[in-house]
Amino acid sequence: MGRTTDALSTPDCCLVVMLSAGMPKQVAVPQGATVMLASCTGPFWVRYGGPATLPSTDILDGTAPELNPAARSVAGLSSLGLVAPADCVLNLSFYR
Repeated sequence: MGRTTDALSTPDCCLVVMLSAGMPKQVAVPQGATVMLASCTGPFWVRYGGPATLPSTDILDGTAPELNPAARSVAGLSSLGLVAPADCVLNLSFYR
């Protein structure tokens, strides 16, 4: 009603990804998406623009996947690599 709020508008695109333990998946970033919000029923790893692997040792060269990101800029990315240590359901919401 004319007041500024921190609430987000509804997403332009929502995806549900069923992750199976240790099985990597790649998901296309929707055309024009600039922001992604993620929510998951368990821990998950993501690699931006390439396939994710489930870490089993130190990764010290800067290429490690990221654990449980809540919000990220995805402008210019074409895909997300995803993997989880246990079965879980991941919800990805994209905004333009």
